[in-house]
Amino acid sequence: MAPKPLDGLKVVDMTHVLAGPYCTYQLGLLGADVIKVESLRGDMVRAWGGSQEQLELQLGSGFAAQNAGKRSLSVDIKTDRGAKIVLALIDQADIVIENFEPGSLAQYGLDHDSVRKCRPGIIYASISAFGQNGPHGHRPGFDDVVQATSGFMSINVRGDGPIRTGGPVLDYATGMHAASAILAAVLLKHQTGEGQHIDIAMQDVTMLLINRNTSIAATTGEPPAPAENHEGPLLGRYRAKDGYVMLAGYLPRHWRGILRVVGLETYADLPTPELIERMAEVETEIEKKLAERTAQEWDQVFSKAKVVAGGVRSLDQVLATGQPKARELLSSVETAAGPMQVTNNGYRINNETYRPKSGIPRLGEHTREILSDLGYDKGQVDDLISNAIVRVV
Repeated sequence: MAPKPLDGLKVVDMTHVLAGPYCTYQLGLLGADVIKVESLRGDMVRAWGGSQEQLELQLGSGFAAQNAGKRSLSVDIKTDRGAKIVLALIDQADIVIENFEPGSLAQYGLDHDSVRKCRPGIIYASISAFGQNGPHGHRPGFDDVVQATSGFMSINVRGDGPIRTGGPVLDYATGMHAASAILAAVLLKHQTGEGQHIDIAMQDVTMLLINRNTSIAATTGEPPAPAENHEGPLLGRYRAKDGYVMLAGYLPRHWRGILRVVGLETYADLPTPELIERMAEVETEIEKKLAERTAQEWDQVFSKAKVVAGGVRSLDQVLATGQPKARELLSSVETAAGPMQVTNNGYRINNETYRPKSGIPRLGEHTREILSDLGYDKGQVDDLISNAIVRVV
């Protein structure tokens, strides 16, 4: 088996919900041994979605999507004995990642300053909604809240006002950005020999996702206008016979390609000044043409002609195209609730993609194994279980 970039590194994952777990999922795909530290109740997303069997086993789809390949240690860090277990684990680790409310881990001796005293060379990453400092550093937040506070919703206005983007895109973007920051910290430690502390905020990442808009607002002091579904000539969303298509007519050569492929060659052959002058007429005609076929029929036409346009697809339609399969975007992993599909790393190195090395852990599935590795014998583990310090399956 080919080596992976993070083979041999151990990660203590004290994160929950989506952004942090998706970060550590990426690290696991790259070869790191990720130990997920969960409360006795478990990560709240274990109860999010899926079949009845999944939910009964606390393997909801909200959890499964970004936790394959990890080992689960269920421990109450609010107790001295529980915190001691995590500190012992950290003492053997290379990287620690947490996404608790800023400052809250200090009371258990698991914050960066406390951990660094006993493990000076640790790479410690803190993920939060607004960061560890600033006037809003104290505020908690989830993806939907940050969509509102970051300016992200202000440039997505439809109908009666700003809208929340479907899917927790900010959580996943933050997880990706955090993984990138951790890889940078690994390299920096290699250069300096010193531990590193990463502070990453969801709101910062969101403002990077709308980088051009953020730059304009910071430069001019004025908010950019919201994006619309139709932003220019042959540029935007159009209704098809069944569904919608997106046209990307940014330049005259794009207009001509679109017009030719939909059967409006007469307009495509016009000189650019005349084409611009008659664009209202062109728009009317192209709306008529697009209404003649379904979105997916047009998508096939656009694809064959290599035109910058596409049909609006649902996710099941995307999967049915075969492109995700060709890209090896997904893997099937075994779980107590049966096989599930999860995503891989989303890029290829030397024509290879990285996959989870094991299935999706049940809550506390690896507690005994991890405690044994730390030197606890069976009697000590049983005592921890009976005193509700740890949990096992």
